[in-house]
Amino acid sequence: MLVSLRTRLRALGRDRKAAVAVEFALIAPPLVLMICACVELCMVFLVSVTLDNATQMASRSIRTGNTTSSNTTPAQFVADVCNNMGWLAASCPTSLTLDVETFSTFSGAAGAASLVSNGKLSTSPTYNVGTGSQIQLVRAYYTWPLFTPLLNPGLVTLSNGDALLTSTVVFRNEPF
Repeated sequence: MLVSLRTRLRALGRDRKAAVAVEFALIAPPLVLMICACVELCMVFLVSVTLDNATQMASRSIRTGNTTSSNTTPAQFVADVCNNMGWLAASCPTSLTLDVETFSTFSGAAGAASLVSNGKLSTSPTYNVGTGSQIQLVRAYYTWPLFTPLLNPGLVTLSNGDALLTSTVVFRNEPF
């Protein structure tokens, strides 16, 4: 009986049929996690580019004088940006926060305070559309939920774990 057990253990030690399955079981979880992180990073870049384009297009109406404080409310301006978001238009109104400020110099716009404090996004942004030849700062903040923990250290995240994507446009209004 003892000889038979020893013989079986030796045979099991020489058997290499399951080695590939064991190696794959060790490598598969990190590989799947890295693939998910790559896909999610691609989605973050895609949303970021979409946000940049939508902010640029909506800001053009301020620059040309078509959008003013008297003819457009903050909710209408958010809707303008969301209409330019294309495939994200459905979730845009709940995820987007816009901040529109007027300055007399470009250096003043550079020193504008951020709406993020202690991992939370301010719920009371400014909506101040200037007149002709004034400097405008338009900032769009879009919250995007992350599902892979690998990206949290590399992205600006809020205290709830969502990534915060930001688009900023600074320009001088046309003399209207």
